[in-house]
Amino acid sequence: MPKILINELKQEISSFNPFLCQYTDWVTLAGPAVLTFHEGLGTEVAGALAVFAQHPELELIGGYSARAITSGGTLADAAFAQLAEEFLSAVRANLDVDAIYFCLHGACAAQTIHDCEGYLLAETRKIVGERVPIVTSLDLHGILTDEILTHSDAVVLYHTYPHVDFFETGERSARLLLRILSGEVQPVSVRIPIPALVRGSELKTATGRWGECVRAAIAFENGPAASPAACSSETLSRMSPTSSPMSFW
Repeated sequence: MPKILINELKQEISSFNPFLCQYTDWVTLAGPAVLTFHEGLGTEVAGALAVFAQHPELELIGGYSARAITSGGTLADAAFAQLAEEFLSAVRANLDVDAIYFCLHGACAAQTIHDCEGYLLAETRKIVGERVPIVTSLDLHGILTDEILTHSDAVVLYHTYPHVDFFETGERSARLLLRILSGEVQPVSVRIPIPALVRGSELKTATGRWGECVRAAIAFENGPAASPAACSSETLSRMSPTSSPMSFW
């Protein structure tokens, strides 16, 4: 019976907020409560659970969940240290899993570690090694770093802004993870920087120019010779040397 671990850590910080985000600003869950919380909701984890439910041979393991309000300030180092330890403890406690789904955001930054998601993925790889496939879902406004791409077998992003496809993103993540687990596919991620700055109404995926990028990525994804593709933009408030303003994979 294949075992799949589900962990979640989501926050979109605003570096312009002068107040540090603390551990007490987060809502955390551990164990089976991670799964029961999302049942019946429109979240990424709920979408993934809906797909996994079609496969009774799977054993789902709720690991850890941490959620904080968007636009919070930069995460205090002590707060992230505690969150990271709890997140990674759930990984260490389930070393016999066959696959991992991480529901992350892509725009969480602490005072010292500016790529929180990349850090969690890199530390997870140290624990589980390369044998366990990891699929990570992110906000399409997240910062797609080398660490995230290196330590995820695949990254699945929202297709919409305003965001209305949380559930569908989880579904796509779960379907892809199962295809990797079965040996049907071995995704290869490629990031292509696009020198563009798209703001205001042009960010709306239904009507703006940014939507053209997303639809091109979806068309590529649905092509006969491509693994799943997605599109990501990155906010100027959290640029790093290893990130690119817009990306496809």
